Amino acid sequence: MKDWVKILKAYHEGKFDRYFYGLTPRLIVGACQVPIGVPFENDIIAYNVTEKIFKEMRKYNKDGLIVSSNQCDIHKGPVMRFIEADWTESSIGTSFDKIWNRYSDEIIAGNFGISSYDRQILNTIF
Repeated sequence: MKDWVKILKAYHEGKFDRYFYGLTPRLIVGACQVPIGVPFENDIIAYNVTEKIFKEMRKYNKDGLIVSSNQCDIHKGPVMRFIEADWTESSIGTSFDKIWNRYSDEIIAGNFGISSYDRQILNTIF
């Protein structure tokens, strides 16, 4: 199972109970780094990894779960979560361009927004 799937399943199961609408793409991307939160070597790698995860999320349709996004007023951008619904081409509700335009500076800088609270949960997932 891919790491981002484990993270979104944990959110879906209520393990990230401080977050109400979903997890930021920057947190998901950073949590998928080995070790967790390690910055990317350069902006091209950051872009490619983020795009790969987004493409996988956009197509995900397993066990009755699909990836969907909500617009978060706190983060001023999309946040991601699993929902129980039928998959369509537009189920994810956002585009890679919107995610990259909002979160690219933070992802490239290695500012994934992973708090000590998040890290405790992530350590139980992996």
